[in-house]
Amino acid sequence: MSSEAPATAPSAATAGGGAGTGTGRSSRGGRGGGGGIRRRGQQRQGARNFTSNGDKRVRSDHGAAGRGGSGGRGRGGRSDKKNTRTSQRSIQQYTSDFLSMHSQCQAARYKVHAPGCSCSKMKAARERVAPGQQPFGPSKNQDVAVTKPTLDGLVVLPDTKNIQSVYLCLDTSYHAFQSNPEDAERKLYDELFSGNESADDDGQPYKVSCAQCLLTDKPNGFVCVSSPSAQTVEFARDLARKRIRYKKAEQIALHSDHSEHVVVVPREVLWKYETAKTRDQSNKAEYALRDGLSKQGVEHAVGEEAHRCEIELGHHLVSLLHITKNDVDKDLAYWLVMLQWTGTKYQVDLPGGKRHLGESSWEGATRECEEECSLQIDPSWVHGEPRKSSRKADMSNLYYLLRPPADLMLESLESNPFWHEKGFCKE
Repeated sequence: MSSEAPATAPSAATAGGGAGTGTGRSSRGGRGGGGGIRRRGQQRQGARNFTSNGDKRVRSDHGAAGRGGSGGRGRGGRSDKKNTRTSQRSIQQYTSDFLSMHSQCQAARYKVHAPGCSCSKMKAARERVAPGQQPFGPSKNQDVAVTKPTLDGLVVLPDTKNIQSVYLCLDTSYHAFQSNPEDAERKLYDELFSGNESADDDGQPYKVSCAQCLLTDKPNGFVCVSSPSAQTVEFARDLARKRIRYKKAEQIALHSDHSEHVVVVPREVLWKYETAKTRDQSNKAEYALRDGLSKQGVEHAVGEEAHRCEIELGHHLVSLLHITKNDVDKDLAYWLVMLQWTGTKYQVDLPGGKRHLGESSWEGATRECEEECSLQIDPSWVHGEPRKSSRKADMSNLYYLLRPPADLMLESLESNPFWHEKGFCKE
């Protein structure tokens, strides 16, 4: 049998193959709507599609024209179909009645973006609302007329992959937001939760949080009661525990995020537990940590059930450990931390969390501290400047180091029944 000759294409394009001739090895059809592009598997299949014609072997039309007369999946046809499908998708814009938007998209979480936000989701949303319009912001050339920007204001996007609706808060334009961001955020807050009194409590049907663009100037707040004196930090712990007992006695429900325990731990123990490199170092640090927790009433920290209770340091606690690693008194400090039981382990972390719309970083930290460990604080507790990490993943968080004010501690001592007894140490 004679060897096979190289495959040759038909002299003219097939009826539905468009303008491409499909010659040579690739046999590609025309890009504008012509024959399809065969992948490697299809090329091999086409190469095997020969029919005997005397001494010559001629490839069948199926092999020459890709996927048949329609041109199959040619480049032009595929991209045109994708563009058509994208252009047909519309995005619905709401400017009032957020609950209607929520009932339509049924998202569990929403993100609020600042006016002029240039993240990928906001760019895609603007393009679908007004295709081809340029992104907006302060105009550098005052002589150039700037068209009215798209989605100029605080924008709420569903935290989902496919966004079909957006919410625009009117009267919160770029310039209005720059002049008074707190008022703009409070206006949006009222619109989001009006008519839904439980929306910001435990029974909320959806959660709303700030996107990164809103956290640049006002980050989320976290607090850490810290002092070289263990008694000072224990005083704050006892205040929190007293408040917890009061809530239970008055049948006041604790917040769903409330911690299981509020304890005092030396920072040095936490640091060694975080940075242990050998098994011996890890065992020693874990023993010291478990022993301290057990002495403060934490169940299963030691004993026969200890192996079932894993201890994990939370992200924000680890961040502050690294932020303060060069502090002069780092090895002398005692920290107030909270323990959350996850069902299989205790997570040790700092009180704090995401700020609400219209809140400052301190206001958010104060609220979260009361919700998570029942400790009520005020600005007189702040000791030194707030700390912030240089790591990109943690730049949206601000850490406040706290210390109970002296007058509050003195007031507590004066309420002690032994205060007026002779011989009671008052130093």
